[in-house]
Amino acid sequence: MKLARGGCLPIRDRRKQQIAGLGYSAMSQRYAISSLDEARQYLAHPVLGPRLRECAGIILTIKGLTAEQIFGSIDGMKLRSCMTLFHRGAPEETVFAQVLDRYYGGVGDDATDARLGR
Repeated sequence: MKLARGGCLPIRDRRKQQIAGLGYSAMSQRYAISSLDEARQYLAHPVLGPRLRECAGIILTIKGLTAEQIFGSIDGMKLRSCMTLFHRGAPEETVFAQVLDRYYGGVGDDATDARLGR
């Protein structure tokens, strides 16, 4: 498993965990998650999993702004991809679905779903 120090959200370390194949930069390719199993391993990590959940929870405290207004258009797309990936990997963890609901009308990222075979 490739471990990014920062978690997936732009408020942490500028690295957003995404499914492999979405990002083209060296950094996004290096830290891309290759499968739902790897996403679950990330969530089970004693530092990275709690950090990701904490960041998602913090995002939910922001009221009256869109993801694009908070993060910009590119990072707003990466947030959607990230939340889709972890929601698909751990649907029982409601925080990821809550972010998708709040900022994206409950609709996940189509490109992430396609790479997951959904």
